[in-house]
Amino acid sequence: MDVTVNVSGAHDAGAEIRSLLRWLQRDDDLLGTSIRLAPAAPGPEEMGAVSDVLVVALGSGGAGAVLARSLSVWVQHRTSDLKLTFRGKEGTVQLDGKRIKDPVAVVEALREAVGE
Repeated sequence: MDVTVNVSGAHDAGAEIRSLLRWLQRDDDLLGTSIRLAPAAPGPEEMGAVSDVLVVALGSGGAGAVLARSLSVWVQHRTSDLKLTFRGKEGTVQLDGKRIKDPVAVVEALREAVGE
């Protein structure tokens, strides 16, 4: 199952999403997990995608928890107040920068989005 991760609220959200991509690709616990950039789907009032999203293929075996842990650590190294948006088969969940620093909140948001 795929989950998309969008980064917003930063001065340069494009640079932040690319930084997150590099971070996740270097995480040994996510080796073998498909992680790629894709154009974001435009909203109903938008003429086109304004940024990229990460598409992460979550398999079985706790990949969602590993992803949440890695995201929490990455956010702790950010200086701007980011927002993360997760989209999965069960819907969309958004976390603001303050809640992202809580690993439990990240895990819960991912579980809600993917229906685990």
